[in-house]
Amino acid sequence: MLLVMKPNESLLPFSSRRSREQGFTLLEIMVVLLIIGLVVAIGYPMMRRSLVRARLLSQAGVLKQACAVARAAALRHGDGVALLILEANEVQHGGEVVAWVDGNGNGALDSPAEVMIGKWPISEKISLKPDPDHLLFISGGTTRGVLFLGNGTAISSASGSVGIGQGAVVVSDRNQNEVRLLIMAGTGTVIQEMWDPGSGTWSDEMRFWRY
Repeated sequence: MLLVMKPNESLLPFSSRRSREQGFTLLEIMVVLLIIGLVVAIGYPMMRRSLVRARLLSQAGVLKQACAVARAAALRHGDGVALLILEANEVQHGGEVVAWVDGNGNGALDSPAEVMIGKWPISEKISLKPDPDHLLFISGGTTRGVLFLGNGTAISSASGSVGIGQGAVVVSDRNQNEVRLLIMAGTGTVIQEMWDPGSGTWSDEMRFWRY
């Protein structure tokens, strides 16, 4: 009887053993590629939706932060602080928010006499627009914004009344998602709402996204 002996792998050269241990079959590679494809197909839409929401809400957060900083500066300096909200048609990018101590109340930054508080540019993928129903206070020329007095009281509505009314700015993106920031006169509190295209109204529920 002829006996066929299986070679002892421990006696094989190291390179041969290594190639057997590290090799992949074509089927294994195809399975891996299929899994990667499924992950991308499922994960990309979710990632894109998260990006759309994060981009718009982060820019709305910039405006809320600017209001808080301007009001705090007015209290600290004991003087009026102008917060101008430049819309998309007034600057080259999506918009801009500028705040400074407006000592003479003329709505213009008179450097170097008046102190700059901050400047917050808005992403070019986001646009700032007026809300026709709640126009902001005109603090200088034709530019609208909010004036915080030295005691922290805000003038935010187009009427110019101290502590009465509210003004608003609409933050929108290229997917026609819109978030309205209502700036309350008096405390300068910012209320955030989202446009519901189904009912045609503003809602405090942030769930009416379009992608």
